[in-house]
Amino acid sequence: MWNESFPLEGHQMDIQIVPVREEYVEGYRACLDLVARERRYIGLVEAPPLDACHAWIAEYIAKHSPYFVALDKEQVVGWCDIKLTDRPGFTHRGNLGMGVHPNYRGRRIGTRLLSACVEQARRMGIERVELEVYASNTRARHLYETFGFIVEGCKTRARKLNGVYDDIIDMVLILEESKAN
Repeated sequence: MWNESFPLEGHQMDIQIVPVREEYVEGYRACLDLVARERRYIGLVEAPPLDACHAWIAEYIAKHSPYFVALDKEQVVGWCDIKLTDRPGFTHRGNLGMGVHPNYRGRRIGTRLLSACVEQARRMGIERVELEVYASNTRARHLYETFGFIVEGCKTRARKLNGVYDDIIDMVLILEESKAN
């Protein structure tokens, strides 16, 4: 299983990228809530209740879905997951979501999280990784493009928050053909 840890250039911390575990749920929820309350990067404006987060992560763990967190000691400072489905005809694809604590951005944590998730998806035989990203989130769009994601479409004025519209860009990464059904 993936477990990466190395000091980041110019920083006195050691960030680990590890598979999600039940013990990280509260930290994940706190990080998710912080990113959601920024109201800029993800579709939530606040984190769901803790019990919903427990159920969400339990489902990922049960299905062995790609899901990694970034840890600064014991604090969750980022996450990346690929939600899989059991629906016949769609088991070859997954939907990616991720976020990084505002104080930890610009340190390649998102790159490391995304790399771990995509690599696990590839090993699992996932052929197609899909995501939605706000057009205004140019930093995330650039990250996805460096991994080979391509634009598949655009939902114009898809989000309206506080009177401000944003387009949603649909992106996809096609992985090598695999044995997925």
